[in-house]
Amino acid sequence: MAQSANSTIAPSTGVFSQVAEGFTRGLTFLIENNPRYARIEKINRMSDAELEAQGVTRAEVVRRVFRDRFYL
Repeated sequence: MAQSANSTIAPSTGVFSQVAEGFTRGLTFLIENNPRYARIEKINRMSDAELEAQGVTRAEVVRRVFRDRFYL
């Protein structure tokens, strides 16, 4: 006989949970609106043939976008 458990977790309404959620949303907003993130998204939409024509692989995309900021 199969058993299943349905549990519903009530959303936290504590102050700490609300602050943490706001912080997470803020960071997500900043990251998604960063021009470098947009560039990564643009490159990821390219086909493998287009990337090959530019001499880059998918594995190198992040390294290429952040090469002037980080040593990756």
